[in-house]
This record gives sequence, C-alpha cells and structure tokens, in this order.
Amino acid sequence: MTVAVFWDSKMTFHRLVEDAACPCDAVTPLLLSAPFYRGKYSGIIIPTGFGNMSYSKLVPALRACSGRIKDYLEAGGRLLVYGAADASPNRYDWLPVDVHYHYEFAEHHLDIDASSPWSSIFDGYDTTNFAADGWFEKYDGKPLAIAENGFPVLVECPVGKGTLLLASTHEYPSDAFLKVFSKGEPVAF
Repeated sequence: MTVAVFWDSKMTFHRLVEDAACPCDAVTPLLLSAPFYRGKYSGIIIPTGFGNMSYSKLVPALRACSGRIKDYLEAGGRLLVYGAADASPNRYDWLPVDVHYHYEFAEHHLDIDASSPWSSIFDGYDTTNFAADGWFEKYDGKPLAIAENGFPVLVECPVGKGTLLLASTHEYPSDAFLKVFSKGEPVAF
C-alpha cells in the first residue's frame, strides 16, 4: 500500500504519512499533468491551500487529469481533498461531484458522526475549538463533521466504488486516520 500526496514539492505532509502509515509518493503538478504518468495508490491526499495560487500551482494539473481522478474514484480509490484556501468559486471544478466551498478561517465547535471510520481524522484534537479554513455549502455526500454554523467541515462523497472525502479542517489528519485511509486496495491512477 502506498499513499500519494499531490503538491508542488515534497513537504512535511509526506513525512507525516510515512511515519504514521505507509510509503508516500510525492506527485508534483508537472508529473500529474503528464499524459504518461501512472501510479497505483491505496489513497491520495491533496493538502490545504491547493487552490490558492500563492501556495500551489496544482489546480491546472488537477483539471488536466480530472478524467483520471474520476476513473480512480469509480474503481474504488480514496481521495482526501482539503480546503482550497481561496474564495474563487471554481477551485473544485475538477472533481466528479459538485462542490461549493466557502473560504473563511475560524475555530469551530464540531458535531461529529462518530459512527464513521473517517471521523478518526479528529483523534487527539480538541473538537470544541477546531480550526477550519472554511466549510462546504454544496456537496454530493454525507456530512461527517458539522460546525456550529450548520455547515460541514468534513463530507464523505461516494463516487462509484470509491470514496471522496472533503475536509476544510486546518489540522493534519491523525495517525489513526492515516492508518485507516491507507489500508485500502491500491487502485490505478
């Protein structure tokens, strides 16, 4: 099992995955948008700030491979996409589901669906005062963590046989979550 983190360069997030769960591939925008690129992953993570051009140049590459993202999810892949950290309305237009994200950093008291294995993303954190860079106003899925304003900061969206997780949480995922997230069967990307 291997998890990929899509970002402009290798960073701390890659090390976090490696220390907590499994090997982690660093996939840059140039590699991601190359038509010959292929990988096989039990999960893919796109960190916070991917949609803000001051932090990352990932969005054009994600748009270029949107068909492969859809195929990956439909075949049973797992994709965790964090907040775009940008107020532009089209930062999630490369996903196979309709997503509307509101960018606004705040600390929230969260109501969490503890029955979901994905709720382990919050393990070890104070969820009565949890940092998020926004929330989701429109999504095709089930809210797993809702802020006191009534909007979710974690959503599970089924896509084919796969799972798309949308998270506007502004903290790293817990080790427990990374262990669960990485245990799936590798799927070709």
